[in-house]
This record gives sequence, C-alpha cells and structure tokens, in this order.
Amino acid sequence: MKFTPTVVSAIALAALLVFPATLDAQKKMPKKYKNAPDQTIVIVTNSPAQAFDEAAYPHLQFYYTPAEMPDFLARLHKVRPIPVKNGITGMVVDKNGIIVYTRGFSNTLAENNDNTDEMSWTILSVADKKGTIGGSKPMDDYLNDFVIKGKTGKKDDKKTYSPGVEPTFKGWDKGDIEGMELHDFSLITKDGTETTIKEILNGQPAFIVFTTISADGQEVSPMLWHVENVLYNYFPPRR
Repeated sequence: MKFTPTVVSAIALAALLVFPATLDAQKKMPKKYKNAPDQTIVIVTNSPAQAFDEAAYPHLQFYYTPAEMPDFLARLHKVRPIPVKNGITGMVVDKNGIIVYTRGFSNTLAENNDNTDEMSWTILSVADKKGTIGGSKPMDDYLNDFVIKGKTGKKDDKKTYSPGVEPTFKGWDKGDIEGMELHDFSLITKDGTETTIKEILNGQPAFIVFTTISADGQEVSPMLWHVENVLYNYFPPRR
C-alpha cells in the first residue's frame, strides 16, 4: 500500500501523541523497593473471609488456615502469638525453608499513616535489642541477604518438631524458632483449593506475614497497607 505525504505526516503525528502518553504511564507504574520480594505471602490464621477483597492488595498473595489450625501453628501460637495481638507477625525464610527472622509488628506502626506521610520508622527499619528473640538487625538486612542475595541461614538441628508432639528444645517456650526449618502445614485459598506452605514456597526464599481478618472482611490490619506502601510503593484504599 502506498501512502501519500499527507497520510505519512498524519501517522507520524499520531505516533508522537501516543508514545509520550505510553512513556508517562510507564513512569507512573509503582516501583517496588529494592529488597522486596516479587510478592509477599500472607497467611490469614482464621477462617477465610469471603467478603474480603484480596484485589485491593495486588502484591500480597493470600492463603488461609483450615478450620482446624495446623498443629505446628497452634502450638507455636501458645508460646509466641502468631500473629501478635493487634498486629501482624513477619517471617523471613531462606531458600531451604530455614526461618532466619521472626518478629511481631504492632498496628500502631501504621494505623494513622497515609500516602502523604514521611515515616521515620517502618517495618524495614525497626529492630530488637541485641540478644532478644527476633534478631538485632532490621528486617531490611534479612530481606537483602536471604531473599534478594539468596544466602542460606544456619540450621539449628536441635530445633525440631514432630506433629502432635510438643517441642522440647531450648527456647521453644519463648517461641525462639530462628534456625528451625519451617514445618510443612496445610493451607487453603479463598476458593477452597488445598495447598501447603512447602508447595507455595517451592524452594524459594520468602517474606511471610501472619495476620487475621474479621469474618465480614472489613477489619484488616493497617500493617497490610503498610507492607504494600513500604515494599511496593503502592497505596491500597484505607479502611
């Protein structure tokens, strides 16, 4: 097909109008934090909330515990609440499934924030004092080392778990599970599909968040908004 000069000029003008708009749209796409995993795994430790809109948190991958809490999580919850009351629990596991970091985060860290705030303290920067359970370094360091760089944690062979048996290793009574291989347990998706944490991890390092959601799906920890905000530069609607 032969184009006249007038037609060629029209096509060129259209391209100039379209391409800048496309480039502008790309620039506006959220850019995740350098140490953020592609997705954060969220485990909801109460019954699936059918009214909850998972799509509001596009970078979070949601799973739910069955009606009967998996034995490992139930026993751990008794010695170290998971998630913590009025907050979430964050966990980093290496590519071998070794737990290298666990820490509770209070909702107060994020409940009053919005996308105009300049937060001096975030889930990435807070750290425990040396010698306390959860690690003395900020979570950002653990994400960088074990999720992004793919380093492996040191496995503590004394920290073991057998289904139906209360662990007796030193530190279990305080919930000290760093260095322990994350035990496999069953989970389900919102539509009822059965899976396990090992299938979800699939030999990859990960950041896991434990939380609860109200039965009507309306009461959600503001820390989920905080995770989307800090790790993925995305701002879900505030509830």
